Order: sequence, then C-alpha cells, then structure tokens
Amino acid sequence: MSARRRGGSLLALIATGVLAAVVVAITGTVMAVLGSEIACMGGGGSALAAPATRAAERDISPGRLRIFQEAGRRIDIDWRVLAAIGEQECGEGNCAGINSSGCAGPMQIGYVRGSACSPGSGPTIWELYRVDGDGDGVTDINNPADAIFTAARILRREKGAPPAGGSYAAYRDAACGYYGACADGVANYADEVMARAVSYGFDRKGSPPPSSPAATEPAASGGGGSFCGSSSAAGASGNEIVRIAQSQLGRGEDPPGSNCNPYGPCVEWCSLFVAWVWKRAGVPMEGSTATYAYSGTVYEWAEAHGGGGLPGAPAPGEPPFSTAEPNGARVLPPTATPAPGDAVLYGSGPTASDHIGIVERVFPGGQITTIDGNFGNRVARSGPFLPSQAVAYGMPAPIFGYAHPPSTEDGADG
Repeated sequence: MSARRRGGSLLALIATGVLAAVVVAITGTVMAVLGSEIACMGGGGSALAAPATRAAERDISPGRLRIFQEAGRRIDIDWRVLAAIGEQECGEGNCAGINSSGCAGPMQIGYVRGSACSPGSGPTIWELYRVDGDGDGVTDINNPADAIFTAARILRREKGAPPAGGSYAAYRDAACGYYGACADGVANYADEVMARAVSYGFDRKGSPPPSSPAATEPAASGGGGSFCGSSSAAGASGNEIVRIAQSQLGRGEDPPGSNCNPYGPCVEWCSLFVAWVWKRAGVPMEGSTATYAYSGTVYEWAEAHGGGGLPGAPAPGEPPFSTAEPNGARVLPPTATPAPGDAVLYGSGPTASDHIGIVERVFPGGQITTIDGNFGNRVARSGPFLPSQAVAYGMPAPIFGYAHPPSTEDGADG
C-alpha cells in the first residue's frame, strides 16, 4: 500500500475525506458479509451453493460444511473442491499449531518464513492472503473460518483455480498448486482431492463418474449448522459400524497393487479403512484417517481413551487431539469375546501390528467373521474362524487384542 502524501488543497482534502467515507462504508459492508452474516450463522446453506451429498455430510461436520459453502459463494470457487482439500489436509481435526514444515491450521497454509512451506524471506502466503472469515477482527490461522476463507482466496488468486463452474482439469491443476505437486511418494494428492470432490457432487466438464454413486446422492436437508462449532457423536453403535463396513465390500485399489484407496493416502490401508468406518459411524477419532495409517495406532487410541486411562495420556495424532480424555473406548485381550464393530488386531502387540479388521459377527461357538480393508487389494470378508486359530485360517499373524470403540449400546464383551 502506498504512503499517503501530506498537504494539498482543501478540495483534495475534502475529496480524500469523501473517499475515506466511501471506503469505510464499503469495508463495513464487506465485514457485514464476512463477519456478522457468517459468524455463528445457522440455518440452511446459500441458495447459490451446490447441495451437499451424503458423502459430504458424512465427512464434514455441519458447521464446517457451512463455512466451505459460504467461502465458495463469497470467493466464487467450487466449495466441493475447497472442502476436498480441507479433508485431504486435516480431515475434521483442527491441526492447530505449526507443523515441522512451517504450515499451520486446518487448511495447512504456509505460515513460517524460510520454511519448506514458505521458502525465502518475503511475506508468507498467509500474510499475503489472510481473511477474517468470521468477522471477529482477528485473523487466526487456527480458526476454521479464517483458514478456509484464506485457502479459498489463495486458490483463486495464487493457484489459478477457476470460478465456480470451472472444469475438472482446471481445479485439478489448482489442487496440484496448493500441494506444490500433483503427487509424491506418499500421496497422489491431486487425484485424491478430486475423487473426494466428485463424491461431494463435483460434476463439471471432464469429471469422471463417482466410484460410489449412492454417496453422491443429495443428502436430506436439515436445519444447517453453526459456525460456532459442532459436536461429534459420543459413541457408535456396533451395528452401524458393521453396516458401513459391509457397504464397502468389494471396493478396492485403483489401480490394483498401487495402494491407492478411497480411505486415505496411497499406503497400506487396512488401518485407514477401520478408521474411516469408525469415524463415519460416529466414533470421535480426531484428525484425518492418515493419523491412523499404522494399525497399532487404533489400538493405542482406544487404550488412551479407555475409562481406566490417565487423563492426559498420549494418543495418536497431532496436538490438540494427542491429549486423550476417557470416553468409554477400551482394549480387550485376545481371549475376550469381541462385539460386532470392534477392531481385531493381528501381530505381537500395538508396536508390532501386522493387520487390522472389523468384527462383523460373533457366532455362538466363538467363531467370528471380519471385514478387512486391503485384503487382496480390496475390502473383503474373512471367516468364520475361531480367533485362537486365526493363523491356521490364513490370517497374517495371531490376534493380540481387540479395540472397542466408545459405544451407544451395551456390547457383548468378555
């Protein structure tokens, strides 16, 4: 911004005063739009926002979904791609604080000068494009509204995202720019973002068909959410966990053998599948599924959140969700009788875990059937087999325990 010159004629001063008044008026109007109209706003979404699909409502809390929709409308960007980037970067976690790369907040925006996320000594991308999304007079990278509105502005101004209505190819290129690459050795970032966007209803020119057409159906309209926060379910029904797991039977990698899967990054994904199912059934697992990519972390999460655990015990994830409070989850020994919806873990312990699946059914004689991700490169059913004979049946290692989620129903645990 250029410095204002001193002096000048009275006419110039009057003109400056009028201009300032106009600027104040315009600024006030903008803040009304990006402030009081957004902060703590309930009710239905914008009339110009594409409706949320079942997949979007399954992945995104009502309050945050509304922020993505409003940011899309105000900044003229497809909210479904914006939300897919948010899910890829942080899931429903806040990702508060600064990570080792110098990015921060729920949209993982470059925040530290001279870091991998913001090389060089000039202003960071956060400093250049930050937006007070909730109109509270403060721009906070850890505030979801500020971060989401800022990310939308970055995508439009810096990364070449087209206006709402733009093509699949153009938005994919913008996703590449947001990440800094289209893919790396860990994640096929742009394709994963766009696959999510398609499941959220993105259907512009060049879009492939959704991999799960039922998930892209419009969700039932509800009362909307509030920007002032949303609550997660306190627990999950074992029957709901099983129902969701069964709905995924047969889904596999694309292409086969690539480890690229619908549930998280392109890595071995049996644990990503369990975390994905649990989270969608209402288990309050913080962060994205990538937080639980190693199967032992699901066991550790349940152990840390167990009623007998110490408050403040460490749990998987980044602060603030690495501090666990008891919520009714617990771990069970291999001799226990599990309940449908429990996670079953194979190996010699949580730090040497070889595989994880979901208990589907427990038979009177003790046999179980399970639903497993990454089993022959797809989601598959195993069993029935006796837990004590898991290796003889063909599982990769003996069962070392079960993880029981916080539940809204009484389980049949032994």
